[in-house]
Amino acid sequence: MRELDEALIKHFKKQSKDIKNKDIIPIDGSFKFKKVAFDRFKVFGDHYEGLWKVEEISGVPHLVRASDPTFDYKTSGDWSAAADYDNSNITLSYKDIPITSFSSKEFGYQSDDVDLFKSAILEKISEDKDFVKDVLVSQSKQKVDALTKTFPELIKLYFDKE
Repeated sequence: MRELDEALIKHFKKQSKDIKNKDIIPIDGSFKFKKVAFDRFKVFGDHYEGLWKVEEISGVPHLVRASDPTFDYKTSGDWSAAADYDNSNITLSYKDIPITSFSSKEFGYQSDDVDLFKSAILEKISEDKDFVKDVLVSQSKQKVDALTKTFPELIKLYFDKE
């Protein structure tokens, strides 16, 4: 499933005109940038505020993102928690299928504490079946039906039904 996610992200980044969706941009005047240190540059409007470097691609100079802003995953068994790029939301997934999202605004965690919050969610999921049940039943009936049909173990493990 992650391969599909990565392929879709790559496709939409390539199609996007927004700098936050680019990892490589030609130096053609379409984006403003400034040199900040030795061979590192800052691109104006870069959502991630990362540094860029100059590389030649097919003989043409390009700015290439020097750091890779990827989703940050933590896993525990079949469960995973992934933060978005700005660490304001955490998506809880079961076997790579998104179940629910935890917003920093709703739950009060800071972007610097995202790893701690993801660990806490995964610890709670692995230790507290009532928490899992609460997460699942807070979803729409259609989603719970689809999840339990796809993953029948959820019925047995978390709903105490056979």
